[in-house]
Amino acid sequence: MSEGIWHVSTRPRSQKTHQLVLDATNELLREAGFAGVTIERLANRSGVSTATIYKHWPSKNAIVAEAFGRTATEALQIPDGSDPLEDLVDCAVSSLTFHSTGGGRVFFQLLAACSMEPSGAAYFQEYYLGPRRETMLPLFTRAIEAGVIAEDLDINVAMDVVFGAAVFRLMRDSSALDEATIRKTIELSISGLLTNK
Repeated sequence: MSEGIWHVSTRPRSQKTHQLVLDATNELLREAGFAGVTIERLANRSGVSTATIYKHWPSKNAIVAEAFGRTATEALQIPDGSDPLEDLVDCAVSSLTFHSTGGGRVFFQLLAACSMEPSGAAYFQEYYLGPRRETMLPLFTRAIEAGVIAEDLDINVAMDVVFGAAVFRLMRDSSALDEATIRKTIELSISGLLTNK
């Protein structure tokens, strides 16, 4: 477990309590958005006392980062086709399309909140950024092995390039972007990584 992440007891009761709060968080995010999630509302919805909630997490942002991170990771579709570059594009488009509509837009508020709070940032890294990078790594590796992306590429920088432009585009556009626009943005970002530019 990463630095800054609080250890949760493996006892069944503790695990159940942890999950009750995560479930309540996801419900409140769907119903009221990021601003509608408070520790008091989580306690009422989950049946877990505020004191116990604070034994599991250091802040509201940490709770939301874990709950949203797990949900976003489960929603991520990992293609396994015959074209490594197409799979990479499809996965990035799927990820960002999720963030462009409905509950996925919580990402932007969470990103802003966690950037100002170290404890929230640790949970955002552990439950959102880390798993997504791990998921994307084999897709970038396959594209490099297939010779379509430069072999000396720093994959972490490449991920920042591919997702950074699209995330910025989604952040500045308050309305949901359609999938075709997201795909064009991803393809333009990836074009700079190709070996046959």
